[in-house]
Amino acid sequence: MKQFDDGNIQIQYSDENEPCVLELMNQVLIAYETITSLFKLKNYDRKIIIQLYNSVEELHKEVLGKKREEWEVALECEDGTLKLVTPLNPGNVHSYSDIMKIAQKSVADMILADNFDEIPNWLDITTYLFGLNDAKTTYSYQKLNINDIKSFSDSYFITLSLINIYGINKIIKIYKKAKNYNKILNASDSEINNKIIKYYAEAV
Repeated sequence: MKQFDDGNIQIQYSDENEPCVLELMNQVLIAYETITSLFKLKNYDRKIIIQLYNSVEELHKEVLGKKREEWEVALECEDGTLKLVTPLNPGNVHSYSDIMKIAQKSVADMILADNFDEIPNWLDITTYLFGLNDAKTTYSYQKLNINDIKSFSDSYFITLSLINIYGINKIIKIYKKAKNYNKILNASDSEINNKIIKYYAEAV
């Protein structure tokens, strides 16, 4: 395995993946800088290691031990390693560009998990920041509920609406003090849900 190291990120890859490594490094460094700057994590210095796998099948077999859903192309490990399918062979569900965005989101999520505890499952600022969701705003917004998250899209649309209602700085505060989210937003859970539904009702 070859290594490409740029301070905060190291990519481990085989020869056939060399054509994508420089772009991948640039994209994940953007994510690293975006998150550490936005959340003012000046002292964060953990190195994140990205290990590239040559196919979805290889990742599933070697890392997960069995075949999984084809959309599963990344695994974030507690030791600071991101196991990722190469953008050059993304499988049937994702594209080259998708894998780049998934890498960005994964690196950002790993940094947030390292720094903040008990992040609500209805918050997903990284999908918002790195443009990973292409679902439409007509997506069942009437059923959005911070206490009943059924999919990644639920979290994305809740986060998107709350950023537009309250501003991104309030959302950052919730990451930092998750237990105080009602106080930060000055709203009960039902009031938050009603604001979300009202936002999309007026937006579509």
